[in-house]
Amino acid sequence: MMQLALRLPLLSLAVVLVAAMGACSDDESEATNTQNDAGTDTGTDTDPGSDAGTRPDGDAASTACTNTLEFAPGEEQKLQDAVNSLTGCANIVLAAGTFNFTNALTIRQAGVTLSGAGKGAKGEATGGAASTVLVFTTAAKNTNGVDAVGDKFVIRDLAIWNAKKDGLRVESSKNVKIQRIRTEWANENDVTNGAYGIYPVKSEDVLIEESEAYNAADAGIYVGQTQRAIVRKNIAKQNVAGIEIENTKFADVYENVAEDNTCGLVVFDLPGNPIAGTDIRVHANSVKKNNRANFASNSGSSSTVSQAPAGTGTFILASRRVELFGNTWAENNSGDVAVLSGFAIEPDPTKWAAGGGNFGSKDIHIHDNTFGADSGTNVDNGSLDPTARPLGALLAGLYAYGNGAAGITRVEPVIWDGLDPDPTNTTPANDINLCVKTNTYPAGTAYAVADLNFSVSKTLAEQDDIAGAWGATTRAAPEATPYVCNGFTPALTPVVLP
Repeated sequence: MMQLALRLPLLSLAVVLVAAMGACSDDESEATNTQNDAGTDTGTDTDPGSDAGTRPDGDAASTACTNTLEFAPGEEQKLQDAVNSLTGCANIVLAAGTFNFTNALTIRQAGVTLSGAGKGAKGEATGGAASTVLVFTTAAKNTNGVDAVGDKFVIRDLAIWNAKKDGLRVESSKNVKIQRIRTEWANENDVTNGAYGIYPVKSEDVLIEESEAYNAADAGIYVGQTQRAIVRKNIAKQNVAGIEIENTKFADVYENVAEDNTCGLVVFDLPGNPIAGTDIRVHANSVKKNNRANFASNSGSSSTVSQAPAGTGTFILASRRVELFGNTWAENNSGDVAVLSGFAIEPDPTKWAAGGGNFGSKDIHIHDNTFGADSGTNVDNGSLDPTARPLGALLAGLYAYGNGAAGITRVEPVIWDGLDPDPTNTTPANDINLCVKTNTYPAGTAYAVADLNFSVSKTLAEQDDIAGAWGATTRAAPEATPYVCNGFTPALTPVVLP
């Protein structure tokens, strides 16, 4: 296994735990779309914390809409016709029961509220007396479930079942509320499932709360290219990626459960996007047992996420001003937390020009979390596939050597790729201001942070010098320099939505 891994092209060990970030760029090229509503940020802010996550214009939420339209199961065509002919705001009320659609439910009007009788329970494919289920099993290929573009959009208390593509897609909209929604596909581990469960993109002032996402072949809950978002009290399970925050400015992500996915909860930027992510608070989440075998497609929009090894907890990539506190990680077989440069996935700085050179991770504060036992002990569940997931095999090979040579039996709770955002300055030991302190670790934890020093270890590993590659890495005990630092100024503040 070790020799096989060493002979693979080594882009960087970092990619092992971050392959999922390609998930955000679907076959409609969201990552490069520059629509003005959410793509006006050039990534050149000099004070990324200046607005403290509040809406600068104070735009208020919608006033009460008096136009109410009610529909019962069996009136799907009547509902479609009514939605397509909207010329103003509307409260669309769906009765309890099952609605069967042969196409997407498409909304293109501001001020629409779509509500049902309840989201029902996991696995509930038909609506009951207190639930509304929108079923898209027989819908046309390559269609979403609910597909909305419109400011002041609200959707709540319903389930979306078996969408052909994305379950709920909201794009280019302001003041969006997604409450008590369940997106689900019938089959577990099915590559033909839709890509995204709950998917707001290129939007502003987004709330996702008390919702659930299951069995997405890419990401269960995804917020991308958005300014100001709150993601709270949700459940994401059995997806390839649980919760993703991508190229987003000002987000609060808390009290969520991201468990039993291939990878759990991640924060990252991708190149080619004009909005540079910053100021993300991730707190009081449970990120455990994300060891589901990867079932993403190895082509199209999921070609990158398909490379993610089972057992990935959290990664932070090409991100600035990210604070992780009060979270719990445990039993993630490939590792709990990785902090990585964007060069791990794209080493060409010109590709990052649209975001103002947003490849560097900087100012990452990881404090007062709990790291449980048994993470980082079985990369990719031991089911290594050098062809489909080559870097997972490489990680396993490197730590197999470390086990034998140094008694390192697990990937450390926090790993850093060690890539310098300014290669001309090699003096600082912790030049990105990575602060890791006052966390709780399993008994007997000797090392809390590993600097994998890819600028050196990469070359050595490519030369089949695994001993040299391992020797180029360094480890720090809990509360050891240079990682005991004080976060960043100004401190992050909670996001406030209209």
